[in-house]
Amino acid sequence: MASDKTDESKEVEQTKSSSKKMILIIALAVMLAGGGGFFAYTKFFQKDGEAHAKAPVSLPVIQELETFLVNLSDPGGKRYLKLTMKAKLSGKELQEEFAARTFEIRDAVIMLLSSKEFEEIAKPEDKATLKQEIMYQINRLVQRGQVQDIYFTEFLVQ
Repeated sequence: MASDKTDESKEVEQTKSSSKKMILIIALAVMLAGGGGFFAYTKFFQKDGEAHAKAPVSLPVIQELETFLVNLSDPGGKRYLKLTMKAKLSGKELQEEFAARTFEIRDAVIMLLSSKEFEEIAKPEDKATLKQEIMYQINRLVQRGQVQDIYFTEFLVQ
């Protein structure tokens, strides 16, 4: 009887040790799979994400122009236009040129605005056309880039 108990206790110990080994093997396999997955992710996928994260966000270069106050070309000359705008530039180089050529740019815009009659700038589509004309006038003067868009921040006709 004593030998039966020892045989049973040996079997229980062997079962416990084999189940411990099995748990250890499974835990080791899970850790290896996790480590391999992490390595593969950082090796193959992380670089794409880092490239997007490291790419500088290109903010537009905006140049504000001083307010324009001109008489419109209406018969009787009773109306005037007060216009403040910002120009979206293609780059920093153009911003430097813009500063150097401010007097030429202002002259071209003043000549354009003062040639307009109220009926030519009254409707929203007329204002869109005016923006295009202003861009054209500025772009023909500058050489280091282009004005990409014009934004009116104040538009008053009286």
